Amino acid sequence: MKAVRLKGVKRERDRLGIQMHSNELFLIARAIRAPVNFMVFGMGNDSIFWSSLNRRGRTVFIEDQAEWFNRVKQENPSLEAYLVDYGTKLEEGMRLIDHPERLAMDLPPDIRRTEWNVILVDGPAGYEDGTPGRMKSIYEASRLIRPGGSIFVHDQERAVESAYSDRYLLRRNVVAEVKGRALLRRYIVEHERGYRSR
Repeated sequence: MKAVRLKGVKRERDRLGIQMHSNELFLIARAIRAPVNFMVFGMGNDSIFWSSLNRRGRTVFIEDQAEWFNRVKQENPSLEAYLVDYGTKLEEGMRLIDHPERLAMDLPPDIRRTEWNVILVDGPAGYEDGTPGRMKSIYEASRLIRPGGSIFVHDQERAVESAYSDRYLLRRNVVAEVKGRALLRRYIVEHERGYRSR
């Protein structure tokens, strides 16, 4: 595998119009030691970047906005992606936090059987009331990651992302964080697959 260099990440960020800052992209890119099983909650200008980093690996995207899903798939038809409906609203976040039975997503069985080495939570939208919030994606990441795998959660300065990560990924599992456009944290989760309470 070719080593990831910050200079190359910056060039790709500019070329593709990626929102995340280079230092955020670089932290994640260094954890992708292709070939791996890599899941991304969210699609956008960065989707082809993530897929190209994981040559000969499996990269899967989970997206709830049909507009983004269709646009990215039209430009990159070979990407493996699933359109989902979260069925939540950001304003429900704190009421749902202690109800994991209401946080499970309807994902294909193959997604559940796969041992995911790296998961990036950068979706769905969670910046204002009325958007789905990242409650389910953070919860599902905690259930899908393989023991010793890395979970990256973007926008950790926001209340829901912070609270759900503390609850389901556990603060003690934070191994790195960077501040770019937003706060990004990396968690290494050592438990057996499936969320474990504190």
